[in-house]
Amino acid sequence: MTAKANDIKWPEIFSLGALNVSVVISWIAYHEYQPILLENFSFDHLSDFLIVSKAIILVMIPALAGLLADYLLGKNGKFFTLFTVGIGATAMIFMIVASVIGAGPVGALKPFLPYMIILWLISMNLFISPAYSMIEAFAPAQKLPIVMGFLFLVTELVYALEPLVVGLVQFFGDTLTFIVGGILISASGYFFHKISSDEVISRKKELLEAKTKPQSFISYVAILVVGLALGIGKAFLVEYIPASFETTFPDIGNAGSYISFGLLGFSAILAFAISKKVAIWNTQKVLSASLIIMGVGVLVLLLSSSLSVSIAGGIITAIGFSTLNISGLPFA
Repeated sequence: MTAKANDIKWPEIFSLGALNVSVVISWIAYHEYQPILLENFSFDHLSDFLIVSKAIILVMIPALAGLLADYLLGKNGKFFTLFTVGIGATAMIFMIVASVIGAGPVGALKPFLPYMIILWLISMNLFISPAYSMIEAFAPAQKLPIVMGFLFLVTELVYALEPLVVGLVQFFGDTLTFIVGGILISASGYFFHKISSDEVISRKKELLEAKTKPQSFISYVAILVVGLALGIGKAFLVEYIPASFETTFPDIGNAGSYISFGLLGFSAILAFAISKKVAIWNTQKVLSASLIIMGVGVLVLLLSSSLSVSIAGGIITAIGFSTLNISGLPFA
């Protein structure tokens, strides 16, 4: 590998970070307005259906999109075809939903709202998987923890600042929020596409062509376990802590939500701070230690009846979640 190929492609990584921020803000807006829209448009009965649909889409579409993007790259060298379709469709659906909201519950477009929500969920997951799969072409494997440290920092800080984002979303109102969401996604997607150099595309194609050795079943299981662990860690930090603290420690009111956001912010900053160190450590050892640390933190959260001990369990979980995020991709 040449010295140039051994460099981290920071312009591409910054553009991916901007795309990621746009996606996170869009998800926050979706979670804020979906129940409101369903109620205002008398689609409350579709709430459970949309929850199940979202789960299925989040599991299936990113994997299928990644496979299809690799297939298109290998066949005709056009890696960004699916990415462009996903970005364009998402931006268009944002605008259509804004039009539906603007017309109101009595508008002729009302019946299309549930279909637009489903199509939006699909299109959002069409482009993010191919975009993330470019990371391996942005940096050599041994420097991927540094890249993940930066991406994890910007992503989780936005999640940690969710109360501010929600306040901004509420200030804009539903129609303007969806218009701004469409602009953010299309603009960040455009710059990500344009900034990605021919050198990066060629590197991605070379890496794809080099992956001819079949992987063992255990390899796939290990990757799935890491993905599952990341999901569990995020669920405990984002969902379990606010709900558990609210019921177990009612005296603190809604402080559990702020503790959750604080732990996410701490996890993001820690990941960025130690990413250079993790890059020179043994990835599998870091991964194993991360799983153990996070497992201990989760157990403490589940078994504790003390506020201070529960907060300590949250901090331990956040530490394990942090190192797991920056070591998981290099391991995969």
